[in-house]
Amino acid sequence: MASNNGTAEIVNMEDARARRRALEAEPESFPHTGAHLRAVREAAGFTLEEISARIHVKAVYLNAIEEMALDAGPSRAFLLGFVKTYAESLGLNPAEVVLRYKVDAGLTAPPEVETEKFEAAEAAASEADRRELSLWAVIVVVAFIVWCAWQITRPRTEATPFGSRQQAAETVLPLTPPSPEALQGVEPVPLPRVVEAKVLEAVEPVYPRRCESEAGAVETVEIAFNITRGGVVSGERVAATTNACFNDAALNAARRWRFSPRTVDGEIRPAYDQRHTFTFEKPE
Repeated sequence: MASNNGTAEIVNMEDARARRRALEAEPESFPHTGAHLRAVREAAGFTLEEISARIHVKAVYLNAIEEMALDAGPSRAFLLGFVKTYAESLGLNPAEVVLRYKVDAGLTAPPEVETEKFEAAEAAASEADRRELSLWAVIVVVAFIVWCAWQITRPRTEATPFGSRQQAAETVLPLTPPSPEALQGVEPVPLPRVVEAKVLEAVEPVYPRRCESEAGAVETVEIAFNITRGGVVSGERVAATTNACFNDAALNAARRWRFSPRTVDGEIRPAYDQRHTFTFEKPE
């Protein structure tokens, strides 16, 4: 490129191309949001100190943001504000960067799924189950009353071969299964046809970098949850864990799972007390 004094200045086109590639790279191609910020900064040719002087944020805090080291960074009250300012200084979309950073750092849960309609359906199903249970209770009570009446009214004596009558001895006979001949023509009672819920969409948890320093090679978190009629996870909770630092990441992943509904004789029913164990392997 020609300068004002007529001399030529040599521009390193390869550096320019590298910067452009970093700016245009998809954020998902980086291991986490901090690595994306570092790549964009380095491609733009800035040091941490230069960015620090520009946005008035300590370089050590910017380095902690890039390393996803929450313990070494600013307090939580200022952290996301610094991430937003840092992203703006690099020409990135600050809202998108902050959202990805919160998810990667395990600081937030994914958007809540609207479950009001599923809860209403579950309430209706519970009411139907109660009515069905009440009907069975009435049948059992009536059957018991009939049995008591039969016990009271059945004769207690029987005729002897000589025509006299005497008190019959109470004999308890063993209960034997009916013979095959007796079962001929009797329709068997069909068992309910149950189709269990199946996973449609499974999301693996993000390894929280803040847990890495005190984590073992492999950590596990077992999540217990219910599945609504719409195939959405509800009532999720930690059933067992080897390291509580990983609990939030496992719960966040479980909330994103989607299932096909559980059915009983073709009728959609909720599924309760489902279990899944998430495994976190320490990055090398």
